[in-house]
Amino acid sequence: MNLKNGFTVMTLLALPSIGVADTLLVPSEYGSIQMGIDAAVSGDIVSVDPGIYSETINFLGKDITVSSASSANDTYIDGNALSDSVVMFVSGETNNSILDGFTVRNGGQQNYTSGIYIVLSSPIIRNCIVKSNHSQLNGGGIFVDTGTVTLEDVIISDNSGSAGAGLYLKFSSGSMTGGSVEGNVGVNGSGIYLKDGAGAFTMTNVTLQGNSASTNGGAVFVKNSELIAENCTFDLNTSIDGAGLFCYSGGNATISNSVFTSNSALGLGGAANIRSNSTVSFLQCTFDSNVADSDCDAVGGGAILNILNSIVTLEDPTICDNLFCDVEDMFIGDDPIIIGDILDCAVADGPGACCGGSACWVMDEVDCLDGGGLWNGSESACADVICEGGGGETTGACCVQSNCVHATEASCVSAGGVFYGTSATCGTTNCPSSCAEDVNGDGMVDVNDLLLLIGAWGMCP
Repeated sequence: MNLKNGFTVMTLLALPSIGVADTLLVPSEYGSIQMGIDAAVSGDIVSVDPGIYSETINFLGKDITVSSASSANDTYIDGNALSDSVVMFVSGETNNSILDGFTVRNGGQQNYTSGIYIVLSSPIIRNCIVKSNHSQLNGGGIFVDTGTVTLEDVIISDNSGSAGAGLYLKFSSGSMTGGSVEGNVGVNGSGIYLKDGAGAFTMTNVTLQGNSASTNGGAVFVKNSELIAENCTFDLNTSIDGAGLFCYSGGNATISNSVFTSNSALGLGGAANIRSNSTVSFLQCTFDSNVADSDCDAVGGGAILNILNSIVTLEDPTICDNLFCDVEDMFIGDDPIIIGDILDCAVADGPGACCGGSACWVMDEVDCLDGGGLWNGSESACADVICEGGGGETTGACCVQSNCVHATEASCVSAGGVFYGTSATCGTTNCPSSCAEDVNGDGMVDVNDLLLLIGAWGMCP
């Protein structure tokens, strides 16, 4: 026997087996999602077919992926309004613990229950819808305590609770990229509530819409934490104070390239309320149609901002149509620091009459001015406009090949067009489609076109 080879074989047999990731199928191999999780080991994937799974699940500290074989639109984990949370990460899960592609709904009715419950863990939630969950206390949709949560393309909607009805973070940090927070109802920070953060919470390309708080912070409440938001939309959120954003007691934030529109506060700060030693910067943000004192009882103000004992900076803000009740308004309380210019909102006017000499076209203002035309205003009609250069002559519909303009008869003929009379308008005139054979552009191919062609016979100049 070759001792060297024998030693090698025996050594290999003595080594522990090398784990290979497996895919566990639900329900074909395992009757429930939790049964799949129970059987899984580190690195495994629990793949779940579309359907409604009336159960609650616990990742049990495992570095595994639980994913839908389809999408959140047809794969549901339904807590059936039981007393427990629907999905739990409570055993030190890391960012190798991933939930992907489910609708998580109907979380229980008890104090510390929610759709997704995270304690001392740092999972990734991806491509999920978290909706219609309820907590008697905080975090109806997602509750995070002393952890880090990563949300990728997640929709958090129609959840209820006290603070952070949609998403509640305490002693935690995290990020949200894509997705939305919408229609959540609570007392404070109904969309998102950040408290005593262990690090920044970042939001990128997130829409916060239609969240309603009975007290402060319809969309977001930040207390002794840091929020960093970029390319986000705060829209149609409501509360008593700070309908879009409420920062309190060291609630710091940097908001860039974001839009605050149509947020409504019964009291102070239609878009935002910043107070109690907080520092907030708004960089290239738009504030449009936000309202303070929405019930018009003369209590409130600051359609854009209420500032109290805090530092707020606005850099190149765009501001328009913000109201204190029904009066145009911007700030109340301490003055913000404004860097750069306050820009007006661009008004998207409709098309109107554009004069070019004696001719008139219907087009957008930008196109008219770029072409050197004279703009007559949005919704103006060529039939009602006498363009300069027309000598007071009446204009009518003129077809130049397949295009219709309003022009005098002389200008129309000079341009090689066909004049349809002063009683005709482009709105009622259909110009014939142009074709290459229609040499003289009168809308017909006839002997006149042939004569023009024969007259031009020979070498091109």
